[in-house]
Amino acid sequence: MDNDAVKGGIACCTLGWGIFFIVMLASIRTITDQQQVVWKTPTGRTVQNGQFTQIIWPHTPHEVRDATRLTMLQYATIIHERTQKKRNVGGPVLEFLDAYDKLEGIYDKYVLQKREYIRLVDDMTGEERVVAGEAVLVPEPLEKAPFGIETCIVVGASNAVLVENKTSGMKSLITQKGMFVPRPHERIIEEKFATLLDPQMYAVVKDHLTGKTQTILGPTLLQVGPYEELLRVDKKALLEKDQYIRLLNKKTGSERVISGPAVVVPDPSEEAEAGVEQAIFLTSQTAVKVLNRTSGQQRLIDTEGVFFPEPYERVLEVQNKIRVLPHQACVLRSITGNVTLMSGEAGATAFFLPPFTSMVEFQWSFYKSRDVKLPAPKETITMLDLRVQKLFFSNEVRTSDNVKLRMNGTVFWKVTDVMQMLSMSSDLPGDISQRTASSLIQAVSQNTLSVFMENFNAITQTAFSAQVGDTFYSDRGVELQNIEVTGYDCVDEETALVLQDIIKRTTMRINELQVQESENEVAAAKLEGEIELEKKRTELITTQAGNEKLLAEFQGQSSGAKLVQSAATFIDGLGTSVPNVTSRVTLYKLLQKVKSRNADTKNLAQGKAQLFMTPEDLDLKLNSEL
Repeated sequence: MDNDAVKGGIACCTLGWGIFFIVMLASIRTITDQQQVVWKTPTGRTVQNGQFTQIIWPHTPHEVRDATRLTMLQYATIIHERTQKKRNVGGPVLEFLDAYDKLEGIYDKYVLQKREYIRLVDDMTGEERVVAGEAVLVPEPLEKAPFGIETCIVVGASNAVLVENKTSGMKSLITQKGMFVPRPHERIIEEKFATLLDPQMYAVVKDHLTGKTQTILGPTLLQVGPYEELLRVDKKALLEKDQYIRLLNKKTGSERVISGPAVVVPDPSEEAEAGVEQAIFLTSQTAVKVLNRTSGQQRLIDTEGVFFPEPYERVLEVQNKIRVLPHQACVLRSITGNVTLMSGEAGATAFFLPPFTSMVEFQWSFYKSRDVKLPAPKETITMLDLRVQKLFFSNEVRTSDNVKLRMNGTVFWKVTDVMQMLSMSSDLPGDISQRTASSLIQAVSQNTLSVFMENFNAITQTAFSAQVGDTFYSDRGVELQNIEVTGYDCVDEETALVLQDIIKRTTMRINELQVQESENEVAAAKLEGEIELEKKRTELITTQAGNEKLLAEFQGQSSGAKLVQSAATFIDGLGTSVPNVTSRVTLYKLLQKVKSRNADTKNLAQGKAQLFMTPEDLDLKLNSEL
């Protein structure tokens, strides 16, 4: 039993040592050169950086952690767990933390180029610092870059930088040429560009510190100050000889007018609402009506030449001279209601409309077209025509046998007294149309259709005669000249068909009469033509006989003259050989007789006739002596 106990003890010892060696071997740790061990004891923490090999018993509190490797463009933020202080470690480095250090994060460094800068704000103190490039920056532990990396503004001749100091609130304008990097607590409000003003331009600038405005004239390169505002840039007013400009002071309300030629630059508080205006050229036929805004008075200027208004004056209108011809008239009404007649009856005249005076406008019904429908449209008349005028009408009337007709025609009327017309009538053509329509209706209603068709002209003249003596027209200053009916037709279709049949039959009868008259006229004209032809023929025969007689006489005279000349030549030629004139005449006769017989013989020889001759015919003589 003792052996068993010894064996059991030996086995337990062996097992215990076995377990010990196993745990010991398992607790052997090799720490590399990139690791560290943090020993945690009740009294505190310690750190042991590698490289080493050591038995670390499982019951020993410890932590194995890797070192932090940072590249050239990285940095790490490390916080102390007891003091809560932070520190930044920039690379390149293999960083081993202290016993109470904790890695908060690894970040990229700020790489600033030549034209870049960064604004760093300390979260603890609120202090700012500005770092400009070129640089590789590791911020302080509590510094932040709220705007990141910013680009510098290059200040040149045409731009500047407006900045504000956040500690004092003052603004300043940076105009120094080069690359601008703001200082701590300076905020860039904007980049301001200069305004180039050429010689024909100007600018208005307001200073918000003093409230004053000033005008800057070109040519210049304008850069406004930190508290200045460029209100407007405008062209200078170039006024020619016939131009002017009206400038209104917005502060005082005063006006001034400048006429050309000139180059005008308004004051800062002045505005030219209408811009450059053209002067008005006044001739003998034009005038200008001007209102003075200080007194409210109007005046008419008709002096020939170039007109420039004075300050506080406004041109109401440019008038052309109103011409009143001999057959025209117009009425002028003043502001007090007085009326004046301008008539051309005594001769053509012309005038300008005086101030506070207008031409009276008449709203007359328009009856100058045949297809006007009632109620007639209105037209505005200012110039009255005193000649005879026409008024077309188309009225429905009824005959005494109740036949409805539509009469079309024309009323001729003339204004004789304009002032009487003005006081009694506002629509003279309308009054005349209604009055004449009433008279025609009364005249037609007293006759049947057949009587009307036969005597409608007489009926119309009767109605006209009744109207001539009516005081209705004379009271209105008008004279009725004539009433003419140009046509009529039936309103009812059945009556119109009957009327058309009557008109057709009447027309046929008239046409037949005209045809017969035409045939008679043709026959009479034909007979007259034949008579005239025979007369001409008689004259022709008489003339031909006279001409033949004259021709025969002329031919006889010519032949006789030839025979006389021939006989004289023959007889005179024998003067030496036959001295006796009687013998020479006898020889000539014999010669003519022989020629005559030879001609007869020739004629007989050419035909079939036979000739019988006696010795006497041949005048033969035997043993005759000459």
